[in-house]
Amino acid sequence: MNCILFNPLSNNGQGTEGLDAVIAAAGRRHPGETPRLVDVTKEDEAAVLLGLGPEDEAIVCGGDGTLHYLINALDGAVPAASVYLWRMGTGNDFIRDVMGPAPEQMVRLNDYIKDLPRGTTADGTRRFLNNLSFGLDGQVCELGEQEKERLGRQINYVQLTLWLALRDFKPVNASVTVDGETRRYERVWVASAFNGRYVGGGVKLAPDQDRTGGELCCVVLHGMGRIMALLNMAKALRGEHVKMRQCDVRFGHEITVTADQPVSVNMDGEPLGRFTGFRVVK
Repeated sequence: MNCILFNPLSNNGQGTEGLDAVIAAAGRRHPGETPRLVDVTKEDEAAVLLGLGPEDEAIVCGGDGTLHYLINALDGAVPAASVYLWRMGTGNDFIRDVMGPAPEQMVRLNDYIKDLPRGTTADGTRRFLNNLSFGLDGQVCELGEQEKERLGRQINYVQLTLWLALRDFKPVNASVTVDGETRRYERVWVASAFNGRYVGGGVKLAPDQDRTGGELCCVVLHGMGRIMALLNMAKALRGEHVKMRQCDVRFGHEITVTADQPVSVNMDGEPLGRFTGFRVVK
């Protein structure tokens, strides 16, 4: 059996666009077999996937947000069937990380959803695939979702980032502990725990991270005024920000961030709310 899982509400309500191409690809992989279409707003996606056998195959349509909800629905279980992601999101940081700068349309997921890190905030514990972060990128995700709901269309996140960096975002002071070693930072713009390398649709904030290596990467951008932060954004796009003295990069298995005041937090690009920090374990 082969099946296709899709969410009609994903990708700003355009989750069925491109579905014909997925069906055609499934037909080429399984000639003469009609794939089962699974609308995940009507069926339990985890139950569907875990009900498949080793000889079966499933294609999940979507991007980072779709994967975030999927891995938490599975809650650590890995399907016996081969599960593939068909790239249909907007940011696509996961598939960019595992497939390179010119990613393929489809990638097998099974090996990448094992032993995922857990992130805990005051709102609870969740698994994540790419990153858990607070600061400027968290506020961008938060306001971006609000604007999408208000306007009903995709938001220009680059413009929103520039606007917040110039005017509204307020850096905070924070302590960050990695495997028992605590450091104190002033004017923190971003404090992130990375399982992958990318955030925000291709920003290489953790260029040396290896999601298969067993450790997490902690990135803290701190001690900058607004103009310096703007000037260094281009460096972050290329991963060259790690050379700056205002960037601290550490690797470890347990990361705890504690800020002086609540800050916007996001996980895999999904806004979680405003908290004074988080704890991550892998």
